Amino acid sequence: MKLRFSTIALALLAQTALLSAPPALAQNAEAQADSAAPQKEPSKVHQALAWSQDRLAQLDANITALEKDASKLRGEARTKADAALADLRKQRDAYRRRAQDAAANAKNWSDAQVAEARQALDNDWAAFQAARDKYLEESKASIATQRAVLEAELNAQQKALAGLRADAAKLAADQRTAIEARIAALNADVEKTKARVSKASAEVWETTKKSYVEAQRLFSETYASIRQSIDEAKK
Repeated sequence: MKLRFSTIALALLAQTALLSAPPALAQNAEAQADSAAPQKEPSKVHQALAWSQDRLAQLDANITALEKDASKLRGEARTKADAALADLRKQRDAYRRRAQDAAANAKNWSDAQVAEARQALDNDWAAFQAARDKYLEESKASIATQRAVLEAELNAQQKALAGLRADAAKLAADQRTAIEARIAALNADVEKTKARVSKASAEVWETTKKSYVEAQRLFSETYASIRQSIDEAKK
């Protein structure tokens, strides 16, 4: 589930604040706003937070895959699985609230505040993954279940790339070509990772998971770089 920056909402809030003040105060507020240092460019805020928001789709994909697996369990195993899933949903919801707060307020934040929000979101993401991995280990999840979870994440990443592709399509042709090539290359990398995950046997599964973690790190970095290129090309 992808979040969007609500510039309209921000504008309405600012307008409401001005209208509710006495005329003299409203004029003074406008003058102060005009004389103040320029706010952080929306594109920079987008660069800082877009990938954290797109990660929500991966969190949802994880939970959906685990819910499907849990539905097959019975008795005490099902009870434990349901409790673990409830905790994962709480972590997902906490991540969503933090991302929503960042999306609504980051335009007015300092660079340090944006960096702090990004780090907090990264910490929430890491905590969710750790809890997910603990669930998979304690429930002795089959390789098929673990594979389904990773594949769900990869599918969510490809949906995020489709969003990048749609944004790139709006650029001028001379700007679009190189960016679209980078998106295609990153999508090809995701396809390679999917192939490794789908074909990995029990004997090489642990090695496959380690390479998957590295692939996710590279994806995150490259995605953010492409997003930055798109935002800069829009200027």
